[in-house]
Amino acid sequence: MIGYLKSLFKSNAMQTSNEFDICMDGNVGGLNILIYTENVNATYFISFDIPLREMHQRGEVNFAVVSQNLAARKGVGYWKHWDAQFEPELVVMTRYGQPFGTQILDHYKSKKIPVVYHIDDNLLEVPDSLGVEIKKRQGAQDVIDARRYQLGNCDLIYASTPYLAGLLGNLFTNQAIYHGMYAPYMGDRVNADRQPRPWQTVGYMGSKGHQKDLDLVVPALERLLEERPQLRFEVFGTIQMPKRLERFGERVRSHSVNKAYSEFLSVLAGLSWDIGLAPLANEEFNLCKAPTKFIEYTAAGIPVIASDIPVYSSIIPDGGGVLVGEDWYGALNNCLDIPGFWKSSVDVAQMYCAENFSINRLEQQLLSVFEEVTKH
Repeated sequence: MIGYLKSLFKSNAMQTSNEFDICMDGNVGGLNILIYTENVNATYFISFDIPLREMHQRGEVNFAVVSQNLAARKGVGYWKHWDAQFEPELVVMTRYGQPFGTQILDHYKSKKIPVVYHIDDNLLEVPDSLGVEIKKRQGAQDVIDARRYQLGNCDLIYASTPYLAGLLGNLFTNQAIYHGMYAPYMGDRVNADRQPRPWQTVGYMGSKGHQKDLDLVVPALERLLEERPQLRFEVFGTIQMPKRLERFGERVRSHSVNKAYSEFLSVLAGLSWDIGLAPLANEEFNLCKAPTKFIEYTAAGIPVIASDIPVYSSIIPDGGGVLVGEDWYGALNNCLDIPGFWKSSVDVAQMYCAENFSINRLEQQLLSVFEEVTKH
């Protein structure tokens, strides 16, 4: 995985200038796609960069990327310069809010260049459970108003899940809405070796906005760490170690996130966790989410124990993971004692994900989106 993705991303420095965050061009006859993104982050890489680079290598597309930060630095009206320089035939706005979200959309609409708005959360209703910082940034009224305008006036809404598509369909009854898979399965490109350890490790991978979700499992983890002296618990990402677990000292550990998504899955695989947790509070904001943790844990060779809500129950195959209602202690205690649980669960999950979440399928999905919005 590391070698493949380093080669995939190493050209960024050469093909990125002050004009764009990323620019991959040079394909004569390739479809020119200009992407305005909230951030050049995991959502952007998962949804667009990974499949588009494959398509670029085959000469099918050219693409350039502008982040909100770059738009803020360049200032009012600079989108006209990007338009003239790159000459897009299609514009994608992914989670884009401010600055200038409405003006950018209006510019391309006035030129009859089709605009797709991509969204992977219900960003029109940001819950307090995500934390003060995220609520302030994502829930600011001007940001919500800009996104609402873009969703209502783009040529196609591209939603990450069927549930989110249904919710947006009720809000924007006259809009065309497309939904499909979200995260691609990249297990065949993970090369990190699983290192045997003299203890078992349970882990959670996630961002700081998921503290409430992780809290669902904390009482069970606390009890298990008390009962099993050899058990370890780790977190990976911007999520904070729950304070109730800090008393276990060196038996609990936090791993900071590697900001480059190109390294993410290999680092995760190298942690050699025996179980990966995917708790998710059963509330509407979370019901819009994709089963990304299941796909990424599976790619990293980590068996999954997940909340028994539709996000996971509709995806995880029989034998490919464990679904939990409320008894996290019972599920974890049982799985830690089952001989061969790790291998049998991972084998089933990897076969399922390879068939249903391949990069090729994501490429075909993007082509369907592009064809849908450019055919009129």
